[in-house]
Amino acid sequence: MKKNLVIVYIFFCLIYILASIYITGGVTSNKFSHLLKDILFVIFNLFFFFLIVKKSPKLKTVEKEEQQLSTLINSMVDFVCFKDGEGRWLKTNSFGLELFQLEHVDYKGKTDTELAEYSEFYRDALIYCEEYSDRVAWESRTVTRCEEVIPLPNGGTKTFDTIKHPLFYEDGSRKGLVVIGRDITEKKLAEERLVRSEKLSVIGELAASVAHEIRNPLTSLKGFVQYIRPADRKNDRYYEIMLSELERINDIVSELLLLAKPQKVKFSKTVVSNTIEHVISLLETQAKMVNVNINFYKVHSPVINCEENQIKQLLINIIKNAIEASKNGGTVDVFLDVNSDGMTVIRVVDNGEGIPEQVKNRLGEPFYSSKENGTGLGLTVSFKIIEQHGGDISYNSEPNKGTTATILLPSYSSQIENVLSL
Repeated sequence: MKKNLVIVYIFFCLIYILASIYITGGVTSNKFSHLLKDILFVIFNLFFFFLIVKKSPKLKTVEKEEQQLSTLINSMVDFVCFKDGEGRWLKTNSFGLELFQLEHVDYKGKTDTELAEYSEFYRDALIYCEEYSDRVAWESRTVTRCEEVIPLPNGGTKTFDTIKHPLFYEDGSRKGLVVIGRDITEKKLAEERLVRSEKLSVIGELAASVAHEIRNPLTSLKGFVQYIRPADRKNDRYYEIMLSELERINDIVSELLLLAKPQKVKFSKTVVSNTIEHVISLLETQAKMVNVNINFYKVHSPVINCEENQIKQLLINIIKNAIEASKNGGTVDVFLDVNSDGMTVIRVVDNGEGIPEQVKNRLGEPFYSSKENGTGLGLTVSFKIIEQHGGDISYNSEPNKGTTATILLPSYSSQIENVLSL
């Protein structure tokens, strides 16, 4: 193919030279120099044409390899970015552009700091990458690995296991930087769930071994206090305190027993709205004592397959926490609905001071409580009940604006009843 192109090119060059001679009236001494220029011009053109024809397969090969590289990195679920020795972006994949909201930006040849001007939300994150993370990789002159937490516009975060590989020329100067970040958010959550599960397992074993031994002498102490109390009325208030504290110990033991393994749970179909109304009636007196009103709103009245006593315990813990967190004269609103996935949704909303971020991250951890007299077992028990019922619980809180606890439970879909909000 290349040989044929060269022959065709030479043929047209000869025609060009002969046509020039004919038009100028033949070769004369005055026109010989012009003819020589034409011949030299054709020779040089032929030489460059030959180089182009020779190089074109290599150029096509390079273009093909570049296209293959783009296809490869764009198919990856990791963040991939190639930078030059000055930190300018050379190539990145679609995942990276979407992550930093740079889909419509001509990023090539720009540094992280320059790209930060195009992404207001990720401005600080991009500047941090250049000024600290990349600098550490360059200075170490070896592969570095770290975990980086990237904020998301919806308020969440993603955790990346980031590897940075600096490249250098033989003289030691910077050549380029390869950055690969793997999203390990789900892995971190799974690890946290595993740690929590292991803690619950330990607590369960502890509860199974000591709870009954605690309850036996506890019952004796409570019985003797109740026996001698009528005969010693002058110290009645002390007996009241003793009985109250004994009852509190009994409650702690009961919570420990809920964590013990194995547990026999008998599930039955339950109308959730009836269970919520029953729990609210139990807690209304406590709420009124602190001047808090409880309101119940239902859009649907779903049926779930559950152990009703455990669901009652779950709701008591969550609504009781909301009452305690509410301001004097505040409200606790309980909403019941079914989401688009068919899950039963129970939201408990208070108008308290909210949950500090450092506390929210430890919710459900055994024996951790922000309350002065808290045992740290209430939410631990609640999380375990949720897990046993195949549901989920999450908290959304803002300082001085209150907290929303959202409980998701599988609905018994064939018996969902549509009821107007009361």
